[in-house]
Amino acid sequence: MKKILSIDAGRKYFSKEQLETIIEKASQAGFTGIEVILANNGLRFILDDMAINGQVQYYESEKVKEALIKGTKKYYDDPNGCYLSQKDMDYLLQSAKERSIELIPVINSPGHMDAIVEGMKHLGIQAPAFRTSRSTIDLANQEAVDFTRQLVKKYIDYFSGKVGYFNLGCDEYANDVKTEGGWLGLLDKGDYAKFIDYTNELAAIVKNNRMEPIVFNDGIYYHADERYGQFDPAIIVAYWTAGWKGYEVCPPEFLVAKGHRLLNTNDSWYWVIGRNTEKDGYYHFEQVLEGIERTEISQVPAAVEKLPIIGSMFGIWADDPERQFEMQALDQLITRYSSYWNQQFQ
Repeated sequence: MKKILSIDAGRKYFSKEQLETIIEKASQAGFTGIEVILANNGLRFILDDMAINGQVQYYESEKVKEALIKGTKKYYDDPNGCYLSQKDMDYLLQSAKERSIELIPVINSPGHMDAIVEGMKHLGIQAPAFRTSRSTIDLANQEAVDFTRQLVKKYIDYFSGKVGYFNLGCDEYANDVKTEGGWLGLLDKGDYAKFIDYTNELAAIVKNNRMEPIVFNDGIYYHADERYGQFDPAIIVAYWTAGWKGYEVCPPEFLVAKGHRLLNTNDSWYWVIGRNTEKDGYYHFEQVLEGIERTEISQVPAAVEKLPIIGSMFGIWADDPERQFEMQALDQLITRYSSYWNQQFQ
C-alpha cells in the first residue's frame, strides 16, 4: 500500500535543501513516496537542454528557457528562487533513492500552465490559451498543443529509467474562466474528445518510457459520459474530489469498472500553505487536522462502498505562493497523518 506525500513546488519555489529535508522527514515517517509538483501554474524545473522541435518550427534551448522563466516570474516572482536545475533534480533523485523513497514528478497540462502559456506568447505562438484563460491551452490550437506535448515529453524523457510513475495532471481545465470555462466550457466548444486524445497521447509516451501514467480525477469521463471516447485504462487516477458546482465529476465506481486503478488523494487531507484557520480560506490547517481524524485512508471521495486503491496521497498546496512555508507545520501534519495511517494498516 503506497503512502505518498505531495508537495506543490510548482506554484511556490522550494529549494533543493528544503525538498531534501522533506524527503528525509517523509522517509522517517514511513512514507513510500513523495510527489513533487514541478509544473503547476509556475514551472520550477528547467532542464539543461530545453530545445523544442515542434511541427511548425524549432525553438532554441536558451530562448525556451528565457521565455518559460519570464512566464514563471509573471505568475509569481518568488523572492526565494525561481527554479530547480537538472543538477538539483539529479541530486534529489539520488537522495530519495538512498532513503527508499519513490519520487513522482508532476508536469501539469493542459491546465494550470500559466508560465508555459505566457512563455509560448514570448516565443511567438499566437493565441495559445483557451478563451480568456491565463492557465490553459486551447486544445484546438495545434501549434500550442504540439509545443506543450513536446515540452512534457522532454520531462518524461529525463525521468525515464529514474522513476516508476509520472503524473500528467490533466485537472481543472480553464478553471480561471468564470463563464464558459471548466469542463463544461470545453464540452460546449465541442473539444472534449480532443482532451481525451491529448491525455491518451501523453499517457502513451509515459508508458513507452517504462513509467506508469497518473492523472487527477475531475476531468476523466466528465459526468460519467462515454460518448466522446475512452481513456486508456492503464492510467492511474488520483481521485481527489467528489466535485462542486459546475464540476460534475465521474463517480469512482465508474472508473474502477473501466479498469482504472485509484490512488486515493482525498482532499480532506489537503493543506494550503499559510492558511491556518477558517478566516484564511479553505483547506486551512485546522481543517486538515480534522480531515485526517475523520477520513479513513481507504475512503475515496463520493464512493458509495469501499473500493480497491493502490494507496493514499496527502497534499501540501501553494495556492497562495506568497505565503510563508513553515516546516514545523508540515512536521505536525506528517506526524498526525502517519499516526492515523499506521492505526489502520499496521
